[in-house]
Amino acid sequence: MSGKRQDQSPCPEPSAEPVAFLDGQQITNTQCGQCGTEIAGVNGRYACGVCGWTNHWSEGNRPLPTAADDVQT
Repeated sequence: MSGKRQDQSPCPEPSAEPVAFLDGQQITNTQCGQCGTEIAGVNGRYACGVCGWTNHWSEGNRPLPTAADDVQT
């Protein structure tokens, strides 16, 4: 096998819908409600990898998407 790299096509441009969705997400930090470990979550929803604690889904910073928001592609 030669040491020459094969040309690779450039990555396609991202679709507008997923980019818009990701732009609306915010990474947040807090302490675990059970063991005190510093944890990160998305929009105020957390799960601790150390002890397994999770906060209730309704405690997030923003409402969760509905089934109508799930666009079928």
